[in-house]
Amino acid sequence: MSTVWTPAGLAARAVAGTYNVLLTWTVADGELPEDFLGFSIERRDALGRRRWLPNFVRFANDPKAGGEETASSARAPVQRFRWGDYAAKPATTYTYRIVPRRGTAADLLAAADGFEADPASLEGGIEVVVTTADVDDRATAIFFNRGAAASQAYVKRFGDVDPEKNPAAKVWLSRGLEEALVDFAGRAKDRNWAIDAAIYEFQKPEMIATLAAAKSRGVAVRAVYHGRRASAKDHALAKNLAAISAAGVAFTEPRAAPPQGAIMHHKFVVLKQRIGKVMTPVAVWTGSTNWTEAAIWGQLNVGHAVWDADIAACYARLFEDLVDDRSGQDWEKSVAALTPVPAGVAALKDGITPIFSPQPSLAMLDLYAEICRSARVLFVSAPFLLHEKIRAVLASPPEGALHFVMLDKPSSFAKDGEIELINRRFDPQLMAAVATRLDKALHDFQNHTLMKAESFHHNGVHIHSKIILADPFGPDPILVTGSANFSEGSTIENDENSLIFRGDRAVSAIYATEFARMFEHYWFRWNQKVWVKQHGAGTMPVLAESHAWASEYMTPGTQKYGDRSAFAGPGQTRAERAARLAALGAAGT
Repeated sequence: MSTVWTPAGLAARAVAGTYNVLLTWTVADGELPEDFLGFSIERRDALGRRRWLPNFVRFANDPKAGGEETASSARAPVQRFRWGDYAAKPATTYTYRIVPRRGTAADLLAAADGFEADPASLEGGIEVVVTTADVDDRATAIFFNRGAAASQAYVKRFGDVDPEKNPAAKVWLSRGLEEALVDFAGRAKDRNWAIDAAIYEFQKPEMIATLAAAKSRGVAVRAVYHGRRASAKDHALAKNLAAISAAGVAFTEPRAAPPQGAIMHHKFVVLKQRIGKVMTPVAVWTGSTNWTEAAIWGQLNVGHAVWDADIAACYARLFEDLVDDRSGQDWEKSVAALTPVPAGVAALKDGITPIFSPQPSLAMLDLYAEICRSARVLFVSAPFLLHEKIRAVLASPPEGALHFVMLDKPSSFAKDGEIELINRRFDPQLMAAVATRLDKALHDFQNHTLMKAESFHHNGVHIHSKIILADPFGPDPILVTGSANFSEGSTIENDENSLIFRGDRAVSAIYATEFARMFEHYWFRWNQKVWVKQHGAGTMPVLAESHAWASEYMTPGTQKYGDRSAFAGPGQTRAERAARLAALGAAGT
């Protein structure tokens, strides 16, 4: 029989984003019972509706294994100390119950139907209560689309069919990203408002139409687009011009100043309002999202509306220089003066720090590398090859650190990335996930859209968000987000913008839970791919039928022990971060 049992030291936390909740828990170190099989996780909302969170892995003898791809955690307990609910709703309070399970696999399977029908009949566990972020709250106006990780949910909702001719499917894939941008621009109601937009790939008709509609309301609208051509393969300019011509708009200017190999890579919109007699910047929309179909439906992207007048004013000044098409060393010095790079983490203030490119040096990358080095828990999302300064930190993590790296392809990690990632698959300080495509109609559509709509810089890129997030669950989180890839070209050549948030736990929670949503999907697929290479096609990992699964979680020096430990406790404070960096400096690390 399955028994109710609470292990010593069981403690849990829930971190809420907007559409996701990340659950972590731990137990006291020590031996666990032989028949300890994992955890069932229940969600209950304010209306009393209850459901078990799903698991991808089942027991080998589950009679329902031939059905849906996932099973409830009442039937297939989670054999980990971290899990996510990626089907939450905004501005909603949830109670999660984490129930330790003991018995045999046969016991759990025999009882599963009853517990699935009536979750309350499985007693015990520990509860945590959390409320998700409100999409209408200006402090957390952050919008991620679904990306390719949504393939299973897509099939369940729409079937394994091409979304090309299904408007509802496209809205679902956007997940409010395009709609939030349209709403942001829509706040400019009349001649007392102005919009300045700097957009690399200025192509999606509906988004251009949003600016045209604002113009028709009397709003002063200006837009700068990428107007350079690096090579014969670079079709971004031609596509921009074709879209502008088709839209019939006359408020655009090209960013065409040399060097031609540089990219005008911005994706920002400044919103201005007349206050007295002065048109005053009040907010800015930024992030990684180009104005293309692929950016909304095919890639993982983020749009972030920042309602901070000082930050918006910085972007407004940058826009004027882009309109003037400035370039050269004077331009780099002007950019550096507008947004000086803090001299290390110690100089990084609480709140928001903007950094624009091109910069006259690599100081920006030095800062990012130091942020990475300072972290106990680090999340990195990288579409392209990371700069060697950051790769050096990932190659030799400081003692006690755990790095989670999400990559568009293995070469984003290193030139021989696949070999290195496979060799480090069980590294106690690195967990890596790589975008792994499935044989699904959604992925075929996304691949086709990426190849058709994107410039040669982005062909086939599924992970397009650029994120560094240090210690997201403690009192001193540091987030880097924006248009800039973590590369030399993005630092000293391209027109780019980044924002660094320090100490904003609500913003960090949204980025962290969205990162976890994508990371968990790709981590599972990447490890499944490696598993098939090692064990042959047609094989799948299955749940352990004893406490053997937990052994590594309880063994210091292993990857899983580090995973369990990383999320326990209150997280790193600012003073602890400073002491950590001082110790690393003294040790010459």
